[in-house]
Amino acid sequence: MKKILVFTAKNSARSQMLEGWLSYYLKGKAEVVSAGTHIEPIQMLAQKAMIESVIDINKSKSKSITEFTHDIFEFVIIADSSSPEEIILSHEPQKVICHPFKNPGLAEGTDKERLLSYREVCNEIEDYAMEFAMKNFNILQ
Repeated sequence: MKKILVFTAKNSARSQMLEGWLSYYLKGKAEVVSAGTHIEPIQMLAQKAMIESVIDINKSKSKSITEFTHDIFEFVIIADSSSPEEIILSHEPQKVICHPFKNPGLAEGTDKERLLSYREVCNEIEDYAMEFAMKNFNILQ
């Protein structure tokens, strides 16, 4: 089974969302994990936006990239502005994809107003995950 690593520095929103959507669309065709260099709790508004979209990431945990140093990945997807050089793995992945999404954590206002930003990013990430699954795994074609 192919293995995919989704990376953001904090592993607290965008990478967790993308892990959730890829796992949903790939349905056992690939193992998807996410990690970062700075571990932070998963953002509650990210969890809320995802559960509204039927994907539950409430039990997900933020993970350090060091947990996956020796794993072999076919794909590494960088979902923020991090550089590929920040990801140190023992084995070179087949493909590194840099696809930064807007950081919903930078949204200001009330929780209700900020949730709109998380929903927007959640929808963008879902679209990307579906396109990725179709292109790389012939899903839904």
